[in-house]
Amino acid sequence: MIVITAASGNLGRATAKALQTKVNPKTVRLAARNTDKLADLAGQGFDVVKADYENAASLRAAFEGAGSVLIISSDGPNEVRAAHHKAAIDAAKAAGVKKIVYTSAINPVSSSRFVWAGAHETTEATLKASGVPYVILRDNSYASNNDGFYAQAKETGTLALPGAATKVSYVTHEDVAASAAAVLTGAGAINTIYELTGSEAFDAHDIANGLSQVTGRTIKAVDLSLADLGGFFTSIGLPPFVVEGLVSFYAAAAAGEYAAVSGDVQKLTGRPAQSLRDYLRKFA
Repeated sequence: MIVITAASGNLGRATAKALQTKVNPKTVRLAARNTDKLADLAGQGFDVVKADYENAASLRAAFEGAGSVLIISSDGPNEVRAAHHKAAIDAAKAAGVKKIVYTSAINPVSSSRFVWAGAHETTEATLKASGVPYVILRDNSYASNNDGFYAQAKETGTLALPGAATKVSYVTHEDVAASAAAVLTGAGAINTIYELTGSEAFDAHDIANGLSQVTGRTIKAVDLSLADLGGFFTSIGLPPFVVEGLVSFYAAAAAGEYAAVSGDVQKLTGRPAQSLRDYLRKFA
């Protein structure tokens, strides 16, 4: 049995879809707080169960009989995330899980400008100390993180992003899901860290050129200050800790923390990672 936590989110659903091509859905258990969001996948044969990172008993029950578990990182401030992940790791160990796969992030160190990197640093250490065989997937910035900026650029002709001249090797949810599905079904080496990125790195000017090509409208890139970005997130009602986290994420990207390109997606899946160009064509 393969178990996916937080399975109702974008990555969980994409991973379930990727597993459908590899195994019988009846051998995949999808765990989520709100199982109603997984009703369509339950109808396709997946085993859907209710589980909450804050309910250790529900995690233990969800992991019962599992050989491999994908722990998709939680939401919240660092201390909340780290506690959620530890609860999942402890429950998996108690259930006798043979392999834990964890979705971390590129550059998961407390010195990162991305404040939530600290939770990944703590979780990776907890996982390594657990004694359970593990695979860590460090995901780069998702191509879809900037959907709102892309949509605004289509409307206004201006793509405003912090660090417009700094490159990021954006990765798609589909490539991370394909990599996770491969690891869950036996690919990759145990006790290994893989860095999942796109096949190319792009700055905002590259993205603007790509959007211009696929939309037929001339789009220019400009630098957006972190202060203005934070003000926007605050204006739409996001909690302060979320504003801090998101702004720090773009500060890390603007500082070049996510520029490196890795071949690990191809190593795990047998095919090259998608380029942001591919994503933009679909987006348009």
